[in-house]
Parts: sequence; C-alpha cells; structure tokens
Amino acid sequence: MKRVWLHRRGTALVVLVALVLLGGAIMLLWGPSDGAFPRGGAGGLPDAGGVPPTSPVAALIPGHHVPLPDAQGRIVVPVTDRIPSYLPAEGIPAGWALKEFAGRASVELVRDPAGMALRLRSSRGSFALHRDVIVDLREFPLLSWSWKVTRLPAAGDVRHAATDDQAAQVYLVFPRWPSPLTRSDVIGYVWDSHAPIGTELESPKAANVKIIVVESGTARLGAWQRQERNVAADYAALFGRPPIRLGQIAVMIDSNDTQSDAEALFANLVFSRGTTERVEIPTSMLR
Repeated sequence: MKRVWLHRRGTALVVLVALVLLGGAIMLLWGPSDGAFPRGGAGGLPDAGGVPPTSPVAALIPGHHVPLPDAQGRIVVPVTDRIPSYLPAEGIPAGWALKEFAGRASVELVRDPAGMALRLRSSRGSFALHRDVIVDLREFPLLSWSWKVTRLPAAGDVRHAATDDQAAQVYLVFPRWPSPLTRSDVIGYVWDSHAPIGTELESPKAANVKIIVVESGTARLGAWQRQERNVAADYAALFGRPPIRLGQIAVMIDSNDTQSDAEALFANLVFSRGTTERVEIPTSMLR
C-alpha cells in the first residue's frame, strides 16, 4: 500500500504545478511542488485515487518553506525549519508533514553538535516525513546526507514484499506529466537488514519506484554514516532517460511487515553541484 500512496500524491502535483507556472515570473520558477511519494511497510500506501493527505498549495502558506539555493550554491533540506526552545522535542518538525501507514509515528528532534538530528522510531509501524523541494539535477546533481541506525528490523529484506521493512530510507519523487498519478518516478535509498549494498531493484508493488541499497546489515549499526549519491546518474541508470525536476523528498522508517522494532536518526540533506565536504558526526554528542 505504501507505494500506491505515491500515485495519489501525483494528482495534487498537477494543480500545484499549474499554480507555479502561473506565478513563475514572480517565483523565479522556484515555486512549491507537491508530488507523489514513497513506499511504506506492508501495504503502506493508500489506494490510488484518494484525496492527497496534504494540500497541494501547502508550500504557499507561511511556515511551509521550500528550500532554495544558499550562498554556497547548495540546497539544504533541514531536519527542521525552526529550532525548538528545548531538546529533545517530540512531534513533527517545522517544514515537514507526516504520513502514517501503520501504527503510530514516534518522531523527535535531538541535539547534535552541528545542529539538529531527527530521530524516528517504529514499533510494528510504518510512517514517513515528507516535504516539497524543487531541484534541477542538471545544476544540483549530488545529494548527501548522514544517518544512523540504532535498531534494524531483524528480518527485513527489501527484495521481498512480505519482509519489506527498513529502518532508514530516503525517497526522491519526480513528477511526470501528463499522468503524474501513475507515472511519477521515485528513487529510494535504503539501509536494509539483509540485501547487499549496491542492490538495485524495482518495487514489486509499483514499477515506477526504484530502490538502491546504500547500506546493509549491522556492521555499522550505532554509528553515523555519510552517504553521497549522484542522483542525476542514478536516475538515468534506473529509468533510462535524462532526469526531470525533483518535486519532493521524504525520510521513512517501517517495521510493520516483520512485526518488529526499528530506530534511525537523520541529519540535514544537501543537494550540491560538486563533491560535498565530508563531516563526521560524533555519536556521543546526541541526546
């Protein structure tokens, strides 16, 4: 079900892109977007054709910030748009929206020496945090992020629908016209429990969702790992065509298929033109 929700999000994108086009001169083509979006655990996505869980014009409302290029020529997607007055802080961070597929979400911001870290916990559940971000991969082809998994769904294996649980997942949604409801392209980067690093596969539940396993197993459990991907190259390799504009990003956790527990932390995600500086995050500083 989680991959089917991806199709629902595409419908809202049609309305929003029309608004963006109408306001293009004012917004300098950086208007907000709402697209389809990722997978969740066993049957995680709602049926196609339903009402999108968030407004297609949500990013036009004050408080819904669409990340723009900064002075260093990067597009930083922060784990929160507003730092809470105290930490840890439970709840959905500013700038993000929540979609629960199974069970109840456990989300909190925790202290980190470089800023904030986002902690997701799943107890037989499945949920995602998502937000609009518009990126032209011809200009910003690289995506880097740091994540730490402290608990894996032991029996999780992305290669099989019945065990499709991962503690840490990053999804990129690329809306496609004229039928974004069924044709939006999605790339998922996951930390799997068993599938080998480098595994690439098509979702058994949605042909438009392509998965790449970028981390696997318990060898690096409990330590921050930095990932960097050339998304433009990945898109071309997975879909066999030049990349289109990115419309949405999501982080996700699920353990409902295997009826287990999982926990992961995420730091800021950054799109850039060139290789980003490697930054190690001391785990002892997290609270």
